[in-house]
Amino acid sequence: MLRGIKTFVCDNCGHKFKGMDIEWNATIWSQPLKCPNCGSYHTCPDSFLGLNRIIYREIWKQMDEAHKAPNAHLSISNF
Repeated sequence: MLRGIKTFVCDNCGHKFKGMDIEWNATIWSQPLKCPNCGSYHTCPDSFLGLNRIIYREIWKQMDEAHKAPNAHLSISNF
């Protein structure tokens, strides 16, 4: 579900950008978006003290494992 616009930050390059806030697997978390600067999907909503990164590490791990699986359909909608 689309919930509006948020500021995201890339864990790889630190770039901050605005993007659509789409819920991740029917949870309160936001779908990681592709960084327009470096192309990484290791992004999360910007937060006070960067606390979101702790939670998003597990989401990024799930996404990375899904992309490494044989015959994986590399579509962001699969997440």
